[in-house]
Amino acid sequence: MQNGTMGRRIRFLASAFLFSFALRTMAQVPSIDSLAGKWLSGPEIANPPSVTSTLGTLGCSENITGFRYCVFPPIAQGGEAAVLLIDGKSVPATRFRWFPYQAEREGRAENGLELSSTIRLAASSPTVLIRLVVENPTDRTIAADLSLRNDTGFRICPGVWDWSNRGVDPKDGFERRLTDLAETIHDGRSGLDTEITSISPKTITLAPGGSKTFDIACSCGGHAPGDFAKEFDKARADWASRWHDAFTPGNHRYSGNLPTLVTSDAKLKRVYYLALMTMLQMERTSFPHAHRCFVTVGPEYGTTLEYFWDTALFATVYTLLDPVSFKENLNSYLTVDIHQHYAIDYLTGQGVGPWYSPNDLSLFTSFWNYGTTAGDTAFLAANKGRFIAWADAWKARVRPGEVLADFGDNDNNLECAPTYVNMIPSLNAAHVGLMRKAALLCENPLLLPDDRAGRRRGQGVEVPADPNKAKELRSDADRLGKAVLGQYVPGDGVWMTKHRDGKNVVVRHVYDYLTIGLSMTQDLTPKMKQEMTGFVNRELLADGWIRAMSLSDEAAAVSDRPDHGPKGSYPAWPALAALTMFKFGQVKDAESLVERCEGATWQGPFPQAFELLQVPGTNRWIPRIARRGADYNEGCGTAFAETVIDGLFGIEFDPQGNVILDEPSKPRPVEARLLHVRTKNGLRDFRCDGKGVR
Repeated sequence: MQNGTMGRRIRFLASAFLFSFALRTMAQVPSIDSLAGKWLSGPEIANPPSVTSTLGTLGCSENITGFRYCVFPPIAQGGEAAVLLIDGKSVPATRFRWFPYQAEREGRAENGLELSSTIRLAASSPTVLIRLVVENPTDRTIAADLSLRNDTGFRICPGVWDWSNRGVDPKDGFERRLTDLAETIHDGRSGLDTEITSISPKTITLAPGGSKTFDIACSCGGHAPGDFAKEFDKARADWASRWHDAFTPGNHRYSGNLPTLVTSDAKLKRVYYLALMTMLQMERTSFPHAHRCFVTVGPEYGTTLEYFWDTALFATVYTLLDPVSFKENLNSYLTVDIHQHYAIDYLTGQGVGPWYSPNDLSLFTSFWNYGTTAGDTAFLAANKGRFIAWADAWKARVRPGEVLADFGDNDNNLECAPTYVNMIPSLNAAHVGLMRKAALLCENPLLLPDDRAGRRRGQGVEVPADPNKAKELRSDADRLGKAVLGQYVPGDGVWMTKHRDGKNVVVRHVYDYLTIGLSMTQDLTPKMKQEMTGFVNRELLADGWIRAMSLSDEAAAVSDRPDHGPKGSYPAWPALAALTMFKFGQVKDAESLVERCEGATWQGPFPQAFELLQVPGTNRWIPRIARRGADYNEGCGTAFAETVIDGLFGIEFDPQGNVILDEPSKPRPVEARLLHVRTKNGLRDFRCDGKGVR
């Protein structure tokens, strides 16, 4: 009895401690509502907000209640659903606002009625929840006919979902049945029934100052909410719970946790937490080939895919949050031919798309960052041969008489810069860095956590050092690195790519800056680093964002794509450019660049691209979430959090999982603390300020 009482008391005290610990943590973490964007209207809106859950996603349409691109894989939508009509005319939204768990819209009908809507996704079923409020702000009574138009179809789409996705035609094979309560859309091909609430009564009369609320649900496969209000509230509560758990050590949802940033620098803080919220926007837990994954984009494209390239750009954060899931997913990458595909589809477990030239770099980075951050030396040992193969992969792409490797054509890399092809310096430099990291694995034995347990589990024993291979890797890295340095344009801070015809072409692109800067930091002279950053500050910075390519690049006129061209940028590029500045020791430039991007975060999560719009009559360019071939959500925006962890705080890990601080004595431009960083030796806290990092 006494032992039982003591056990209960210990469990109670432990629970109380963890609860108190969690409260102190969350007091420093912004609420999900404080992370909302601002109201946007007019030219600020090219791509209306998206809403996500762990089951799927959708995109708002321009109508006050309408939505499109809704996917609960394998269920996909074609067309536009829940389009509100007043007196037979569509009501456009004139203002939009994104929240982590919902989107809000406002508009005004021709008859003077004011409308507002809130759209969420149910937490645990494939259901869309829309709350519409109609108000009469005038001094007269208004009568109006309200109805919903559903130019849409929902279908179960088996097989691989590629970039262009589902292609569901709402006019193809759908039967419709309308009652006073709902419209049922039956798909004769897949047998799926989707039910969308009808507005009833259709005719309303509102006195001056009067209002009426309508709750609209779109449910797939018989999952209609029994209590709309309860499900509506639960949708927000589930998001708040996930956000809380993500920062709570020992939570029951993730196998790890995200570090908590404490700082009075409001801009730095918002960028950091928006980056992490962007990651959670992409979390999916309903795919048969992944317990949990973080899809790359959505809602319009690639919504079942983890791209190798994009995922590598936030591999450290992925590891910190959920090392168990990331390790499972990394092992699934090994089932895909990475020299034929750029992503894995988690509906089927199959590879998707063509080869991307950074794939070897991407897998090496993801596997390395997982193994070192988690301190999983057994994982590093098991994949030692793969690390060497990925590092050496450039050799198979060297043409006769050349030293630099040929990394293919436009479709294999940036997809929009026609001169940035063939022997590009960036990826050659990347392999210089990879070979040196692989050499580290060969220079020292990889110690497994417990040799005896390893033998019992059949995991092998200590992997011995291979000094000869290490020497070969370092020699090859020096030889290739020398060739890369030969492509530099002195005084200009940019690099030349070499075409197959032997012509060297100057390319003024951020990808050279960040990839060469991070892969060959020690090979660059102080003057080169100054010139390279000078190029970024001179030619790439804009108000609130950067451009990926300089307007002065000779291919700028034919490279107008918002993520990699001269009028916008992929979200990871400014983040990694800032990280490069940190590694160059240019901490003020780095901090300035991170804070410059804070303004863009008030539009929503990090998208596939912020495009730059020129302010009429000025030389100012301001960002907005792009639509031209770009999606609303992009997971690699999480790279901004990597920049804070690895750049501002300089936190790195060696092959044994030990923490290494990069230039800890160098003063930092802000005072901040990073709490609960997971290491193999437990949780660690770090502080940075004018004295450095400790």
